[in-house]
This record gives sequence, structure tokens and C-alpha cells, in this order.
Amino acid sequence: MGRFNLKALQERAISAAILIPVVLFAVIWGGIPFYIMIALLAAISAYEWISMVRKIDDTALHVLWGLVYLAVGFLCCIVIREEQSLNAAILFVIMVWAADIGAYFSGKYFGGAKLAPLISPNKTWAGLGGACDSAGLVAVLYYLGVIAFSFEAVFSWMALIFMFFVGVMIAIVSQGGDLLISFMKRKAGVKDTGALIPGHGGLLDRIDSLLLAAPVFFVLTSFFSFNL
Repeated sequence: MGRFNLKALQERAISAAILIPVVLFAVIWGGIPFYIMIALLAAISAYEWISMVRKIDDTALHVLWGLVYLAVGFLCCIVIREEQSLNAAILFVIMVWAADIGAYFSGKYFGGAKLAPLISPNKTWAGLGGACDSAGLVAVLYYLGVIAFSFEAVFSWMALIFMFFVGVMIAIVSQGGDLLISFMKRKAGVKDTGALIPGHGGLLDRIDSLLLAAPVFFVLTSFFSFNL
């Protein structure tokens, strides 16, 4: 079993306590606050990405595909909120958060075999399992408590299985997004993408999971025509 760095955990908790209400407010309110938040996130992410890849060979190519990657991720976030539903947007955000939290605590507590030791030595298979369980459980509970909000929903096994499947997929892909940024940081020889958020590093260090997960969530919910 691993040990928790209490100081780092405290910093992460304080940052989360400030950022989570702001993000939820913008997502729930929609409109101008939501677009302002997306614009700020996109601008800061682009700045951090360009600053990071300047230290890598073929800088122009990395800048180009990185900006496309960011654009697709943020565009999918907008489409999820504006074209799907508020429930879909909230569910997506809390699943990504749940996956990150589950991965962090499971990885620290259980330790064990490394998931990708050459890219991110701190990530473990136990952490991935915790991410999948956490995101899947959150998806099921959100469906039962908010989306369906009926006793009959408990017996809708197909819906519950699908929700858990969505949670697991988002957890896996979000960890992939995290590993992608970790890989780029290793190529650039930097520890963090920035120093904007205490306990987290840069903004990209905080939203790396979300950027790859957003297109996958959009495709899953659109392809299966699932009403959220």
C-alpha cells in the first residue's frame, strides 16, 4: 500500500474546492458564462501546449496537431452542452472527475504493477481499475437519481449496464488522455505543463483527461441514441 502526500493532497483539495463550483456554475448556467469558460480554458491550454512543444523537435508539426487536438476536444464539450443536454454535460464532467479521483486514491492505496512505466511511472493498473469503478458507479447513480428519477429505472437493466459501460469507457479514455500529455511532457523534458493550479501544475495537467474523453462521450451517446 502506498502513502499519501498530505501536503500535495491538501493543495489538490483546495484547488478542487475552488474550481469545481466555478465549472459547475458555468456548465449549468450555459450561455455566456459557459462560452467564456471554454474560451479561457482553450486559450490557456493552447499557450501551455505551445510553450511545452517548443522544447521538442519538429515544433511546428507538434503545434499544429496539438491545436487541432485541443480544438476537437473543446468543440465536443460545446456540442455536448448545447446540442445534447444539460444532464449529458454534467454527467460527462462528473464521470471524468470521478475517474481522476478513483485513479488517484486507488493507485496510491494499492500501488502494484505500473500501467505505463516509461510514460507515467505513478500510474498503476490498480489506479485504472479504481477509475473504471468510480466513473461507472457515478454514471449509474446519476442515471438513477437525476436522469431517470423513477423506481422503474432500477429494473431497466439495459440502461444501467449501458451507463456503467459509458463510465468505464470514459475512465479508460480519460486515462489515455492523461498518458498522452504525460508522454509529451517527457518528450519536452518538463514535469508539468505549467504552474497555474497549486497541487496540479498547469491547466493541461488538470484537463488532459477531459480533452480525449469528450469526443468519445459524444460518439457513444450519439451512436447509441441514448436519451440523457
